[in-house]
Amino acid sequence: MPFLRSFISFFVILITTMTNAGAALPDLSGKPPTKTEFDAVHHERPVFQVREVPGTRQAVARSLTVLVNEKASLPLADLEKGSFAVLTVGQAEVFAARLNDYIEMEVVNIDPLCTRSFDEAFVRLSRHDRIIAGITAAALPVNPDNRILSGRLTEFLAEKEATVVFFGPPLFLGQWNGIGVVPGLLWAGNDTPLAQDLSAQALFGAIATGGTLPEAAGSIFEQGHGIATPGGWRLAFTVPEEAGIDGRMLQHRVDSIVNSGLEMNAFPGCRVLAAVNGKVVFDKAWGHHTYDRRVAVHRDDLYDLASVTKISGPLPLYMKLVDEGRLDLDMPLSHYWDDWENRLFRRSNKEGVLLRDLLTHQSGIIPYINYWERTVRRGHYIRRWYRLEPAGRHNTEIGMHLYLRDDFRDRVYRDIRRSDLFPQGEYRYSCLPFIVSPEVLSGVDGRPYTEALYDDFFRPLGAGTLRYNPRRLFSLYRIVPTETDNNFRRKVVHGYVHDEAAAVLGGVSGNAGLFSSAVDLAKLLQMYLNGGEYGGRRYLSEEVIGEFTRVQFPENDNRRGIGFDKPVLDNADRSPERTYPCKGASPSSFGHSGFTGTFVWMDPEHDLLYIFLSNRVHPTRNNNLISIMNIRTEILQVFYDALNTALTK
Repeated sequence: MPFLRSFISFFVILITTMTNAGAALPDLSGKPPTKTEFDAVHHERPVFQVREVPGTRQAVARSLTVLVNEKASLPLADLEKGSFAVLTVGQAEVFAARLNDYIEMEVVNIDPLCTRSFDEAFVRLSRHDRIIAGITAAALPVNPDNRILSGRLTEFLAEKEATVVFFGPPLFLGQWNGIGVVPGLLWAGNDTPLAQDLSAQALFGAIATGGTLPEAAGSIFEQGHGIATPGGWRLAFTVPEEAGIDGRMLQHRVDSIVNSGLEMNAFPGCRVLAAVNGKVVFDKAWGHHTYDRRVAVHRDDLYDLASVTKISGPLPLYMKLVDEGRLDLDMPLSHYWDDWENRLFRRSNKEGVLLRDLLTHQSGIIPYINYWERTVRRGHYIRRWYRLEPAGRHNTEIGMHLYLRDDFRDRVYRDIRRSDLFPQGEYRYSCLPFIVSPEVLSGVDGRPYTEALYDDFFRPLGAGTLRYNPRRLFSLYRIVPTETDNNFRRKVVHGYVHDEAAAVLGGVSGNAGLFSSAVDLAKLLQMYLNGGEYGGRRYLSEEVIGEFTRVQFPENDNRRGIGFDKPVLDNADRSPERTYPCKGASPSSFGHSGFTGTFVWMDPEHDLLYIFLSNRVHPTRNNNLISIMNIRTEILQVFYDALNTALTK
């Protein structure tokens, strides 16, 4: 009788959650494959869409209950420590997919009806030291196999830093002897897609938990037991209505602008993400990687960020060093990098150029230098500079089977040092100060530039796809190609940086070179928007964020912050067609655009984060319809309009 009563209770909980709380039957777009499958020939990782009746999301979130939280292990922190994997027992694909939005991890599934799958799963999981297990009660029949599986799971998880989410009635949980020994345990009443989605968000502190058990879980947990955990740590994923926005109207307007761009061949595909108050309210991909329509754009594709690199690569390290008092913006760059010192046998006209002027584009430095042109003659590569395979002094990879001589970077820095100067104090956008930034930052920090960047920011943020030279780590099916380069590399640039100056530096530069998915880029940008904090950790002070994002020289008609772009100074007084980036942008907002067709914007006044990623340079950079049609900034204005409408309701 007790079993029958709890079995009936399980269905009561399920029906209550899906009807009284307002949940409709889930609408699944497909099953996401494991990471191994994902990197195979098929490039498929569908997004699960869950249809909701208003009130469902809040009801399910309120019911989530943390039962064990040893050493305050939840929300999960210190993402850079250890290797993560997710174990699913039963159908928990939505759970695994959402976890991968916070940090990419291997997905391992156990079929509870197939005991032979246990050993293989545990071997794969043994390579990792931080395990998140999502276990559905429906997948654990009451039979001897259930006891074998639960026993082996308990034994295995006890040896790991494990977090378990149990989807099902308390009685089923109460039959799992030893489950209370794991450091973190969260209970969800059912395994609906929405419950799986929100459980994953709760583990990473995106949403708070405060639920209690509606009935005892055997002799393990008493009725009413529950431990509250905080929310707002990381980006949450929700629906526009939670921000007071009409989701249908928002979708219609953004779709209309994007589809116009696709029809005009302004770009083959694109990706848009927007967050309000730290919650992602819009997250969609359109089109294909190329115009042959062979590979569709997906949420976790990696794009060449181009000049968005400037605010994503060197800038966080500049801010950190200023925070630590190790770098002064009002000192000459030559104080930190002796290459610009004026010496007897190495003249420099840049010894007195201040770092603040350099990073606000008013130092007088010329915009750009096409270094690669010096390595070719009459359309042929100069043998002195190139090899088809790495050998000797030729190890700088700039393309498939194309390696540049390593000491060419010395010529890059020499040419910048010798370049002419315009009058200082006049706004002229230049990439050159950012090209030398990795050398400058490495000298001050004492670590290689990429090591400092990854260790201090990208890894702890869980932004694993925010990388230089991504083809060394990720399948090409995930990386969106850029231009068909008929001049320099003479093939489609795919997985290598598009910018030629960054290319001759081995793909690592401060002006370009970073690739990222939209979700991982959003983590860094949301940290800026949060005033330097994300995931329960402070990365930068509010003071340094405020200093870098304010207009530095309005008296020079220079709208720029330090590294960041800003609205034109008289934006509020302009007609809509003459504004930048758009009419709705507040004076406190900041962001940057990228040559490949990327654009990001943050607005503290509206707590708005906006990301647009595309490869408009495919197949040629001569196609600038994306700017002519104002596609990126028109979509940004749509979000401002939606927020303003929400505020007036």
